[in-house]
Amino acid sequence: MPELGLAILHTDRHLAQLIGQHPTPPDAAPDHGGYAMEMSDPFSTLGIQPRFDLDEAELHRHFIQASAANHPDRFTDPLEQADAAARSATINDAYRTLHDPELRANALLDLLGGPDKSADKSLPPALLAEMLEIRERMEEAIASQDETELRELAGWAQTQRAEHLTRIAEMFVQAGTESRESRTVILQKIRLELNALRYFQRMIEQTPEESRDSSRH
Repeated sequence: MPELGLAILHTDRHLAQLIGQHPTPPDAAPDHGGYAMEMSDPFSTLGIQPRFDLDEAELHRHFIQASAANHPDRFTDPLEQADAAARSATINDAYRTLHDPELRANALLDLLGGPDKSADKSLPPALLAEMLEIRERMEEAIASQDETELRELAGWAQTQRAEHLTRIAEMFVQAGTESRESRTVILQKIRLELNALRYFQRMIEQTPEESRDSSRH
């Protein structure tokens, strides 16, 4: 999606401004004083500009830098070692959050002031009925050990997950270019997409692993 990628480049800085942060130079020398150790903002914890479409190599590089700068073995004082261990745990949590697209989207939505998942559980109108039917099919397939049906259902859930993530990525780009009023509406739509995404993710997790793997081939 070249158009989406170009739009992301133009809106990354604006998203950071909306959140009230400034972009962090990717090659800045890491030290524990330069990382905000608050799990409410995993982006700041790893010194990464807030955005949904993260480069995996960049994310890993920042994780390694932050981990090395805050490793307990760098310190000799027991109190400093304890502090470093706590920072390392926060860094690990931040990496786990940003590495997972669903968790990353929830973290970014929170930073942008969007609806929290505990406060807004709304779903697309037709989703519940569709998922009830799909769940019945999956339970029957598991009970009868119907591998063909399980592979088909796993493939369907993975396709739905990918489509929702694509829409979420596009909406975050759009949110970085809209007025405050329009942005609020977009953030509400992102929450709706994330709530739906959780259903498909849960379905994938509940599908036998061998069916998940074979559905990708």
